Amino acid sequence: MDAPRCYTKEQVRALLQDMPRSTFNTLKRQGRLPFLEELKPRLGRRVLYRADLVDRYLSGQWGQSRSFSSHKRSA
Repeated sequence: MDAPRCYTKEQVRALLQDMPRSTFNTLKRQGRLPFLEELKPRLGRRVLYRADLVDRYLSGQWGQSRSFSSHKRSA
């Protein structure tokens, strides 16, 4: 059986145009990154995400806006 393709957190952040780590973690905790599905079991502390879902989101097939601009900090 083939292992599913996966991305690390750093790879996902790079695909999301180098989203800052703090923004990524906040959006993930708030559930605003629903395309992120962790692969279980983890390999130590390393979190891996299903690549097929991330790719589908990035190609616009997810059915939701790709804008996270409403999360910007106020000055």
